[in-house]
Amino acid sequence: MMKLKYVIPSILLCSTPFIVPYAVAEQIEAKVELTKVTLFLKGAELQGRTSIHVPKGETEILLTNLANNIDVNSINVGLDDKAMILSTSLVDNYLGEKVQSDTLKSLHAALKQLEDEETKLNIKLIAVNEEIALLKGNRIDAITASNGSLTDAKQAISFVKDNLVNALTEQYLLQTQTDDLKQRIVQYQSQIDLESGSARQTQKAIKVKIYTEHDNTLPVVLSYLTEDAGWQPTYDVRVKDINSPLLLTYKANVYQHSGLNWDNIDFILSTANPSQGITAPEPTPWNIYVNEGKSFYGSMSKSTADLATMPQPVMYELKSNTFSDYVVMNHNGLNMQFNVKLPYSIAGQSRDNVLTLKEQEVAATYRYTATPKLDDNAFLQAQITDWDKLSLLPGKSTVFYAGHYIGEGYITTQGLKDNLNISLGRDNAIVVMRNQDINETSKPSFFGNDVSQKFAYTIHIRNTKDVPIDITIYDQLPVILNKTITLEEAKYQGADYKKDTGLLTWQLNIKAKEVKQLPFSFKVSYPKDKAENIIGL
Repeated sequence: MMKLKYVIPSILLCSTPFIVPYAVAEQIEAKVELTKVTLFLKGAELQGRTSIHVPKGETEILLTNLANNIDVNSINVGLDDKAMILSTSLVDNYLGEKVQSDTLKSLHAALKQLEDEETKLNIKLIAVNEEIALLKGNRIDAITASNGSLTDAKQAISFVKDNLVNALTEQYLLQTQTDDLKQRIVQYQSQIDLESGSARQTQKAIKVKIYTEHDNTLPVVLSYLTEDAGWQPTYDVRVKDINSPLLLTYKANVYQHSGLNWDNIDFILSTANPSQGITAPEPTPWNIYVNEGKSFYGSMSKSTADLATMPQPVMYELKSNTFSDYVVMNHNGLNMQFNVKLPYSIAGQSRDNVLTLKEQEVAATYRYTATPKLDDNAFLQAQITDWDKLSLLPGKSTVFYAGHYIGEGYITTQGLKDNLNISLGRDNAIVVMRNQDINETSKPSFFGNDVSQKFAYTIHIRNTKDVPIDITIYDQLPVILNKTITLEEAKYQGADYKKDTGLLTWQLNIKAKEVKQLPFSFKVSYPKDKAENIIGL
């Protein structure tokens, strides 16, 4: 056994020359401080900074405090020219300390308060239990033996009874309160466990291998894209009256659930959408053929990118002391940007953060419209001619008229060739009715092999206001899709008629308290043997 003890070390010593030593790159962990966010319609570019001291040679840097969902292709690391980047990679399962959220802090504070209350109740409960024990210890034989007076004994028994009842009642109340507190403590602890999970959790990190010829302190700039954020344009439309310009407020509804709080950062809103792609489409062959059971098709490909140049911004005067005073709008040739010149904060899991970007007075003309065939109400509309100068994006609108909330609408300029019409709601002071003229309307009548039927209507408009109004009335004549059916004797005095759609349009100016009537009629003829197959009448 003694020889064996020395043989083993000898073998180990003899084997050591065959082990080839190698240098392991030193790893340095650095927490990135978020400094700037460029928020797109979908997605956000996050930019942060840190500083590290690295030794000479190869070093592995682990950049932490990042968003949850990172587009690996968008990672961009900038270093001082004293160092060279060898490689960059994304680490999905870095085990980092979890930052306690505001919600978790509030839960812990509430739990501490409940635990303090429970401690105070327990102290009171101990005192009451001692009092009950003392009162129960006063036996009758001990009371009577003390002085031998039956009267005194009765008084003593009554004293013990009354105080014991009070003590037992207090004990019951304290015990009930204690049990209730324990239940609430358990509930809060469950919420804390749900919110916090484990004390440590896996996070995203970026591993950067660098090489430097000397010891250096290096500034590091990191940027990357996350899809867990974005914004939607919204608008407030405010109209004082039909003689005043329209006040249009541009807003942004911001959301982000990247898991990283945006605290006091420089903030830019961009109308770009990187997720749409940047490659221009190319047409593929357009094939025309007779289908003989084969399943190939050719078509024009659609664009996957839609970053059309938006119009130049219009100069406008902002109201003072508003958030929009700190928003600067600029155009970089491809998209619009709103630079927020205030430090801004958004929680890592939040939505419906509404920013006011700018306010602008817009010249508008006002008119009423009505389509009594579908709705008897007259609707007020604001018509904007120079909408192409407003840099509008499609978005929801909230409408206010004369200081009152009217409802919600939607603003879009897609496919628009004429005026931009913004609906401002119904006006009950204008009465519109559409009635069928029974005397003019006929039942189907037969002439040889044909059937004819006349239809007649009258639209009544009453302006009960004290001011004149402009109103556009819409109705329609049927559009004939079969040559065996004919439209005859159409009468629509004063209306513009579009044959391809059948639309009738009356442009009217109605004085205060005035009533106008718009009669129109038409006749439809069709073969008698097709009567049961006529659709639309």
